Amino acid sequence: GDKLAVPEGAVIDTGVRKVVIVDRGSGYFEPREVRLGAKAGDVFEVLDGLKAGERVVTSANFLIDSESKLKEAVGGMGM
Repeated sequence: GDKLAVPEGAVIDTGVRKVVIVDRGSGYFEPREVRLGAKAGDVFEVLDGLKAGERVVTSANFLIDSESKLKEAVGGMGM
C-alpha cells in the first residue's frame, strides 16, 4: 500500500516518544504519538499513528507562536 511520510520539522521528539500535531480544522489541534520508520532526506516514513489525508502542522514553532499570540490577545482583553 501507500506509505505516509511527514517532514522532519513536523515531528516533536519528547525524548520518550515522537509526536505530531494533527490539524483537525476549525482551530482544533490534536497531539498524536506516531511510530516512525526510515528517514529519507528530510522526511520520515510513518508506520503508525496517522491516517492518509490527515493534516499535520509542519512547524512546531508555528503552533507555539500562535499559542503565545492567542495568550497575548486574551490577556490584552483583560480576561
